[in-house]
Amino acid sequence: MIRTIILLVLLSSAVPALSYAEWTLKPFAGITFASSHGFVDLDNAAGTVQPMFGSAVGWDWPNRFGVELELATAPTFLKGASGLVETGRLDTLFVNGYWRLPQIGSRFQPYIAIGAGGARVTLDDVLGAFTSTTALAAGNIGGGVIATTSARFRVIGDVRYIRSQFRDIGPAAVGEASVAYWRAAGGLLIRF
Repeated sequence: MIRTIILLVLLSSAVPALSYAEWTLKPFAGITFASSHGFVDLDNAAGTVQPMFGSAVGWDWPNRFGVELELATAPTFLKGASGLVETGRLDTLFVNGYWRLPQIGSRFQPYIAIGAGGARVTLDDVLGAFTSTTALAAGNIGGGVIATTSARFRVIGDVRYIRSQFRDIGPAAVGEASVAYWRAAGGLLIRF
């Protein structure tokens, strides 16, 4: 027990940046576009622009590096206007790492981000013929800009490419189940 305490004290003193890190909260909204997937497309939703919403909680270090846990949803990802799909939802959960690049002027700071996690696709059609819920491993890569508005609040905008693994699952898959799309989002970055 004493060895563990000594080890923790030594580690905390060896990494002083941890004591200056800040919690962050990032609610955001945006769109998905240029999508493709391996599911039955009853509503011709592939490639259409769909709304998405999400939030992330993170930890931001002064050395311009940070990590976050992000949850996002696109409630109509597989849904179009025909009415054949009752639920065509896409939910994602990612652990992202990001690195803030040098500031541009006094207000703008670009960043790059990469993450890994999972995507869950829920498809429910009116006849119940293709109803399924599929979980897929997924990753994302992209970047954006942070605009400083005050000490605690910042405005963000980013674009990311998100792609899942290919998997042979269930009645809703055509060939191999997968999702791939671009996401453009904007929101707030709140620092605590």
